[in-house]
Amino acid sequence: MSAHGYASAVGGEPDYAPALRALVHPLRQRMIELGWSQAQVAIRLGCDRSRVSRALSGREVPPLDRVEQLAGVLGADVAEARGRWREVVALRRRATAGGAPGAPPYDLRSYAEFIAALRELLRRRAMSQREAVRRDRSRILAPSTVSAVLRGERSARRDVTQALVRACGVSEEAAAAWDLAWCRLALPHRDQLHQRRINCYRHVRERVMAYSFLTDYRELRHNGTRPVFR
Repeated sequence: MSAHGYASAVGGEPDYAPALRALVHPLRQRMIELGWSQAQVAIRLGCDRSRVSRALSGREVPPLDRVEQLAGVLGADVAEARGRWREVVALRRRATAGGAPGAPPYDLRSYAEFIAALRELLRRRAMSQREAVRRDRSRILAPSTVSAVLRGERSARRDVTQALVRACGVSEEAAAAWDLAWCRLALPHRDQLHQRRINCYRHVRERVMAYSFLTDYRELRHNGTRPVFR
């Protein structure tokens, strides 16, 4: 059995390994065709080379946003890469959810259900939020962070989610299943919140600029100066 899922009968590899190879091989092949190194791809993505290396290694399932970024910068079919990623995730989720103690429910459909499942995990383990923070070996968790995440007031970061479920003492297979659920539900939720903040900032900036222009215009009129529009 692998560290991240249930092994298949052939070669001791996870059941989703062939689908994972089908995901990363076209991206690696495209990089070779372009004559680019992983370092050059990383520069174009604005990230560390190690992240590119892990995403293309074929040993772990990369996040969806990384797959889409790689496909885009390499000129590959983004929609096709996204479809292959979803196939890998579905196969891996089916494998890890089969019998891993502490794994999230298989049929989570929204970020709200994801957070509810985290709260249920703590309840089933009879663990308070303070106890989870105390057991966190990574020292990532803080009482205020855990409380805000579980109340839905703050988006659950990937490292916070992993620290929380590992503090609950789940197996490696269950932790991998939680990570997949995060990629599927929490990552899109985080991106939506980020876009909302950007839109809100733009709206406020436009209001401020309009108010400043109107104030300047009224002051010019009050002083008897004719405004000049350019």
